[in-house]
Amino acid sequence: MKKLLYFATGDGGNAPYESYTAFGENIAGVIPVTTTTTAVLFNKERRGIDDTETKDKIVFTHDNKTTTSGHRCREIAIALAAAANAGPHVDGMTDIIDLDNSIYYGNLSFITSLAITIDV
Repeated sequence: MKKLLYFATGDGGNAPYESYTAFGENIAGVIPVTTTTTAVLFNKERRGIDDTETKDKIVFTHDNKTTTSGHRCREIAIALAAAANAGPHVDGMTDIIDLDNSIYYGNLSFITSLAITIDV
């Protein structure tokens, strides 16, 4: 069964860019952007007009741990990998960060906001 990952910005999830669901197998990368932000890229099932591959992006805002325990990028990557590879007895949809309902997967409660960008 394919694993779906769910994200919500805390704005109600009822308008564009307020929530996002992707297959875990479509994670393309987890990248530190600044000391307090991390981007997760997702491959798209479709291609852009010029037949180039497009990606969606979610940017997480979090605390700065770079001078003590390292960037939060690794912790986010570990949690996403765990959710995407969860065993067969796990429901097909996993809430990763749902700020509408204060749901955090694993130890991701350090994430304070997220922004969703489609087709980057």
